[in-house]
Amino acid sequence: MNSRIDWSSVRERVIAVEEAARRARGLAPSRHPTFEPVLTPDEIAEVEAQCGVELPADYRSFLAEVGVNGPGPWFELTSLRRVDGRWGWVWDDDETLRWLLDSSGPFVETEDWPTRQAEILRAAGYEPTPQGADDGSDFRRAFGRAGDERRYRERGRGAIHISNDGCGATGWLIVVGPHRGELRDREQGINPPFEPYVDAAGNRHTFGTWYLEWLERCESAAQ
Repeated sequence: MNSRIDWSSVRERVIAVEEAARRARGLAPSRHPTFEPVLTPDEIAEVEAQCGVELPADYRSFLAEVGVNGPGPWFELTSLRRVDGRWGWVWDDDETLRWLLDSSGPFVETEDWPTRQAEILRAAGYEPTPQGADDGSDFRRAFGRAGDERRYRERGRGAIHISNDGCGATGWLIVVGPHRGELRDREQGINPPFEPYVDAAGNRHTFGTWYLEWLERCESAAQ
């Protein structure tokens, strides 16, 4: 898990496949950079100090050698930015849509989420109902207007919202817990499961293997 990834040529390779894709569609070169600048060692240390956790090694080196965002599997990576003095993962270039990592506990796998949900509600003095566990109404009853946001934050605790996969689907990088370094795919829906990203052999992806597999697929398609 999280073996050293050679990112040395990846930035240029991604730029090349993006430019080839634009040419194939008859588009001029983009006026916008493909990647935002990399982070300095001091900035990465600041991110980790704020979050209270060391980032998985392959993602940490990506931030230092490739960029803080950019094209990625399905659609695009979220952008790690400092906004109002705090680092967060921004998507759709909207800094009001910012994921702040909560490293206070491990990421809860899909099969364990109903139990964790019930624990949170009971700690707030609310007894969960079968229907409310699926549609989120229990959290709204227990926490009022903050219920939906509380449920969303609890569900992503211990993980980073790493990618926007389009049409409401999202990708998550686990940073706390026994599956640290793995990724999960969350399809759109009321209460969808978080499913592991796997390769053709069924092996669970890390950030590095996931990203490089996507890049190699793009390069093969462009030939």
